[in-house]
Amino acid sequence: MRVLTDSEIAALLAERKPLPVTWAARLALRDKGGQMHRQRELEVQGDGGHKFRVVVRQNVLNQLDFSIILMFLDEDRTGYRLVRFNGRHPSQHTNKWEKQRGLSNWAFRNRFHIHQATERYQVDGLEIDGYAEVTGRYDSFDSALAEFVTGNGIEAPGSTPDEPLLSGDSMGTKP
Repeated sequence: MRVLTDSEIAALLAERKPLPVTWAARLALRDKGGQMHRQRELEVQGDGGHKFRVVVRQNVLNQLDFSIILMFLDEDRTGYRLVRFNGRHPSQHTNKWEKQRGLSNWAFRNRFHIHQATERYQVDGLEIDGYAEVTGRYDSFDSALAEFVTGNGIEAPGSTPDEPLLSGDSMGTKP
């Protein structure tokens, strides 16, 4: 895997990524054969010709334990997690790079948080999206998906900033 620079990451996130008309149905969560979570994936092509994958995953027992991931797929289909909107996982999250340097806010537990790909984590041999910050931008799977789309160059067909991206159980998040 190559190292993506912070400017490459920013450009990939900003690239317009139009979703197909059927995006909501194609991302409707489904049981994943005997697993404790439901998951779906959707590949999209950005206006700059880059390929991306959106992955949505939610714990069956705890609906606040979820991940919504945007991956960049390079020419040989190697995946790079650019951003990950996470729910409230019960385990502690540790920002390893910050911990190694004695910086503040290197750990938190059971909070909504957003992982961001960084050059520094890759250079130090850490997970590309190992850095995360607590967020108040969402409080559920549906509101996280709406924020995810708004902030990452993803464009849902027919959506406007004033209308909700989802309504009710459109993503299959209710039991």
